[in-house]
Amino acid sequence: MITCFIAEDEQILRRGLILTIDWDKMGCKVIGEAANGAEALMLIKKLKPDIVITDIRMPTMDGLSLIEQCLGFYYPEFIIISGYNDFSYAKKAIRLGVSDYLCKPIDEEELKQTVERVCKKIIKNREELPPNIPVKIITANDIPFAQFKEYSNEYNTGKNKYILKAIRFIEDNYGRNITIADVCRKLIISESYLTKLFKEYTGYSFIEYLTYIRIKNACILLNNDDIKIYAAAEKVGYKDQRYFSALFKKYTGLTPKQFKERQYTVEKASDI
Repeated sequence: MITCFIAEDEQILRRGLILTIDWDKMGCKVIGEAANGAEALMLIKKLKPDIVITDIRMPTMDGLSLIEQCLGFYYPEFIIISGYNDFSYAKKAIRLGVSDYLCKPIDEEELKQTVERVCKKIIKNREELPPNIPVKIITANDIPFAQFKEYSNEYNTGKNKYILKAIRFIEDNYGRNITIADVCRKLIISESYLTKLFKEYTGYSFIEYLTYIRIKNACILLNNDDIKIYAAAEKVGYKDQRYFSALFKKYTGLTPKQFKERQYTVEKASDI
């Protein structure tokens, strides 16, 4: 069951969203509500919903500020509802990775379609998250990180040549939306064969290794105080900041914001 939280200061609209929408039919459950941003933030921290539907204009804290605060510790999907069809709001919402921006008066069918689409995205992301991976300490500051093998030219023989070339392709292209199919076209081998080789010689799947390379390079980028989290995510191949943040925490034990605030220093790849 996918959980949902509604933050809306207009009581009639808030109760209407909760009571008139058939949430069960969409595989959802409303687990909380709030009439202002500060209360919403407190409850989101406690309840950890999968989806947050929030108005932009609310007492104590507006919806965009609420989203920014949430992204420091938790990464639900956000749907904004607003009486303001203002491009500046929409632009900032897009930068924050909001799933959709709906204008009042709310069209019930449009909201249902939006929630259904977001639910499918959540389910897909859950399926794609890599399994738990053994961790080790890689810096003087004791950051836990995925334990991977990285291969050097001493293995440049036989079948390992394919692995070396595949890893080199990943390291050169991790910032793009690459798949194992792209690597196979480059190496002129089948996906099933490369999948088998990757598991045999590295102990990990292609997507696990790609994710590792991306997160490691994200750590390096986030040590730069000037770079924003969403910009670091895009540079390492993730358009969805929430998905990036969830992966980052899974691999490092820290949110990107925590990582930046504590100013950890990641060792060079050759030292990992």
